[in-house]
Amino acid sequence: MQTSIRQESPRLPAGPFDEKAAAYDSSFTQTALGMCLRTMVWQRLDAAFTDCSRILEIGCGTGEDAIHLARRGHNVLATDASKSMLQVAKEKAERAGCAQRIQFRRVPMEQLGTELSGDLFDGVCSNFGAINCTSGLDELITEIAPLLRPNAPLVWVVMGRQVPWEWTWFLARGEWQKAFRRQRTGGVLWRGLHIVYPTPKELARALSPYFAPLRRSALGFALPPTFATSWLENSPRILATLTHIERAAQYWQPLAALSDHYIIEARRSAVDTDA
Repeated sequence: MQTSIRQESPRLPAGPFDEKAAAYDSSFTQTALGMCLRTMVWQRLDAAFTDCSRILEIGCGTGEDAIHLARRGHNVLATDASKSMLQVAKEKAERAGCAQRIQFRRVPMEQLGTELSGDLFDGVCSNFGAINCTSGLDELITEIAPLLRPNAPLVWVVMGRQVPWEWTWFLARGEWQKAFRRQRTGGVLWRGLHIVYPTPKELARALSPYFAPLRRSALGFALPPTFATSWLENSPRILATLTHIERAAQYWQPLAALSDHYIIEARRSAVDTDA
C-alpha cells in the first residue's frame, strides 16, 4: 500500500484543525503528558488488534497512531477532515520509514460510509476526542458498521462529560462557565464544530445495535487535561506518581465516567440486532 493523500472534494473547506496542525505535536504529542497518555492508548490498541491486517483510523490528526500501527505490521487507512493535519502526517510517515503501510485520505467522518462503501476493515480506531466532533454519533456508527468484518475490534478514545479535574481547575480560577461547559445540553459549539460529550454508558448504548461493548477504561482520571499540564514538564516525580494512579484506575471501569477521556472497546457483532 503506497502512502498517498487522495484528492479531496472541492466542497471541503479548511477546517478548524488546519491552523493547529503545525504546532499540535509540540503542544501535545511531544509533551511528557502527551507521550504518557498515548503510550497507554497504544497498549490497548496493541492488545485489541493482534489479528488485524487492515485498520481504519478515524481522525488521524498528525499520524502518530497510524505510524505506530504501521510499525507493528498493520496496514492503515488513516482519515481526517483536515488537509493540513494529513500533510503533516504524510511527511512524518515518510520520515518514519513506514509510508508503504499507510494511506492517508481526507474524508469527514460523516462521509465515511459513502466514500468507503464496499471496503472492508479488520478493525477501527479513533484517538483523543475525534469522535466527539461528529455531528451525529448514531449516524456515524451506522455508517462505519458495514465497513467492518464480523468480530472486528473497535477502540475509541473519547472525551468524557464528567471531569472533576476540569471542575477543580476552572472553579479555582472563578471560571464557572468553563468548569461545567461539558454539561450543556446538546454539547458545545467550538469554531463552527458541534462538540458532544457522550458518557461511557451512552456511547455503549449507541454502539450496541452493531457492536458488543467489551471494556471501558479511564484516561485522564488522575492525570490532568492538557490545558492544565505545563507544570508537569518540570515535575517528573509527580507525573510518575499520577501515572501510577492512572494505570491503577484503568482497572476500575466506573472511573471511566469521571475522566477527561475514556477508552471504549467493542467488537463488531456477527449479526446486527435492534438497540
